[in-house]
Amino acid sequence: MEFLAEILMEMLGTAIVEGGADAASDRRRPAWQRVLVLTVLALFCAGVFAVLLLVGIYALPDLPLISLFLFALDAVWVFLCVRRLRKILRTFSRK
Repeated sequence: MEFLAEILMEMLGTAIVEGGADAASDRRRPAWQRVLVLTVLALFCAGVFAVLLLVGIYALPDLPLISLFLFALDAVWVFLCVRRLRKILRTFSRK
């Protein structure tokens, strides 16, 4: 049962992230729809980042090395997400 849940979440996460980024940068879609997809994508990413940060904070007293790794991983992912978001937002400004 855990295997099925893992596969379902992996497929759903992949569809949201990859499909959302493609849909948000597609200029043939109406602007309101691209903004909605981008908002859902940003909320999904913020949730993942918040979970990583909370796990890192709670693991700090017991496992400081793993906590440091989680903080670094979270920082790298936030950087990459902001970079990708800027690339998508540049398509909004072009007309």
